[in-house]
Amino acid sequence: MTSPSIHRIERINYALAMVAVIVGLIVAPYRSVVLGLMIGSGLTCLNFYVLRRLVVKWTEQAASGRPGNAQMLMLPKMVGLMGAVAFAVLVLPIDVIAFVIGYSIFILSIVIETAYSALAAPPSNSESEQNGHG
Repeated sequence: MTSPSIHRIERINYALAMVAVIVGLIVAPYRSVVLGLMIGSGLTCLNFYVLRRLVVKWTEQAASGRPGNAQMLMLPKMVGLMGAVAFAVLVLPIDVIAFVIGYSIFILSIVIETAYSALAAPPSNSESEQNGHG
């Protein structure tokens, strides 16, 4: 079972990627900037999707007491990601700063979800009892 928080982070990541690309299309004078935003945000979305799937598989295997190999897939995933980033930066005609901005949206996604979870958290039992609701 996947945490709702992980799904929210992933959806926020997709939404921010779309916003970044749309804003880039509107305000960026160069195609390389938009391409950098697209590739950077696309890679971060793909990375988060694969990471979520691996973590879910890993935790389900651990919870059921079965040995699993999901953690063994983390290294190939990371090597593939580093290869994709190197290829994008070294070969593709992209603006590297725009690529970094697009790739970094996952950090903003996590910050937004963390703030949402902290603000939307229900009060604990001790707080309810102190307020006379317990």
